[in-house]
Amino acid sequence: MALQRIQQAFKYALDPTPAQARMLTSHAGAARYAFNWGLATFATALDAYSAEKTAGVKKPVTKLPGHFDLCKLWTAHKDNPTSDLGWVGQNFSGTYQAALRDAHAAWKAFLDSKNGRRRGRQVGRPRFKSRHRTTAAFQTHGTGLRVADHRHINLPKIGPVRSYEKTKKLRRLLTRPDVTCTTCDGTKEAPAPAPATKSCGDCKGTGHAPHTRIVRGNITRTPSGRWHISLTVETHRDIRTRPSQRQREGGIVGVDWGVRDLATLSTGEVIGNPRHLERNLARLRRAQQDLARKADGSAGREAARLRVARLHGRVANLRRDHLEKVTSRLVHSHTRIVVEGWDVQHAMQHSGDGAPKWVRRDRNRALSDTGIGAARWMLGRKAAWYGSAIVETGPHEPTGRTCSACATARTKPVAPADERFTCPSCGYSGDRRVNTARVLVRLAHTSDAPSSGESLNARGGDVRPAAPSTRPGGQTPTRPSGHIAVHALGKDEEGRDKGKDKEFRGRRSPMKREARSRPPGRGKAGTPDP
Repeated sequence: MALQRIQQAFKYALDPTPAQARMLTSHAGAARYAFNWGLATFATALDAYSAEKTAGVKKPVTKLPGHFDLCKLWTAHKDNPTSDLGWVGQNFSGTYQAALRDAHAAWKAFLDSKNGRRRGRQVGRPRFKSRHRTTAAFQTHGTGLRVADHRHINLPKIGPVRSYEKTKKLRRLLTRPDVTCTTCDGTKEAPAPAPATKSCGDCKGTGHAPHTRIVRGNITRTPSGRWHISLTVETHRDIRTRPSQRQREGGIVGVDWGVRDLATLSTGEVIGNPRHLERNLARLRRAQQDLARKADGSAGREAARLRVARLHGRVANLRRDHLEKVTSRLVHSHTRIVVEGWDVQHAMQHSGDGAPKWVRRDRNRALSDTGIGAARWMLGRKAAWYGSAIVETGPHEPTGRTCSACATARTKPVAPADERFTCPSCGYSGDRRVNTARVLVRLAHTSDAPSSGESLNARGGDVRPAAPSTRPGGQTPTRPSGHIAVHALGKDEEGRDKGKDKEFRGRRSPMKREARSRPPGRGKAGTPDP
């Protein structure tokens, strides 16, 4: 075990009084107004800056405002009598600051993505928030945000709000004594490369830091009308640095995600898919039909909308509960968990383009109901705390057509209707999903990834040392420390390692290039034809 400082969220459902519910709604509307104002102010400055650049000005006079610049401009704007913003003082001032920070972060993400300074998918231009289509949410912080007792959470400007769940677990953490600062290890000096004479900024030169403190609170309202608060706390937690005995006994396991069964393990165990959405489709259909028959703006339509929202919320909660239990059992039972790295959203958008529309609709609905992407994220988050590791293969690894006995890849993939995998080289025959899971274990054995919780990647925003972050909101562009991306498990046509050869990254695989060159049309089942 190693004591580390991490960020953790505690989410509670709130039970406000009617007066408090009105104040929560007022704060959410104020945050939305400030966010839209920040977007418009930045857009005005960006247009002026672009006009000067287009006119040939080498050094434009107009500067793009930062977060603190937006806060200063907001102060001048709200104090202007012509703005007619006398209601601003009724809400917490930190809510406006957080909204302006989000507006600046949205513009920065868009510009960085447009200029190539941000990795990942391209970020679109920020859009204004709508009162009717945007989730009511705001952020609060400061000394006014505290846990009053085991049933109430105090919010600035609002007061103590009752919670449905007890807050005893968080209260116990908040009342624990101070611990030695993990940044300076009690030396009271800032770590390198800071000057030796500079004191540590985390403990203020005392050598001790609070065991747990509340950083911020995010308050949101679900479509069903229930308010929730997510308290982000900075706490010190004992992180397991090596696998437990139970994990060592389980060893390495491969997980093949699916739709018919949620997961098939390399041990032969099959985890069923509860299909929560499919089981509630009839009730949802009747509720949505009832909603469609109500008049716009009527009280009956609002009541029908709430019934639909509650059904969707119940399905989401059931799915999340099942995934949490499955991922927790996997993390606590194995030293290393090997999963495939294919993109679920990309598969839903581009797989089976030649199939009928109703086939793609039913397939995508069943695939999204499994929650595979959320399950992989849960595994990485939990593995970083409990001494396990997540090995993620490349998105184009031929695991589905590779033999787990002789590691020979078939030329053609297994047809969807075939339940058994038969190797033409060695004659091995077995369940196709178990074969894929065992191939994942075989790939993990060939990699040089460590089996402990320490990975090749730095910690992400949910589990990380309390070091200064370079991105808004304290997030870092890396994955949690349970993730080990294994992309070096396949070879190209010339025998080069796909994961280690930088020239191969970002290029289409030879099979994909061949498929793209074929004429359009629906191919044969069980073949690599398009």
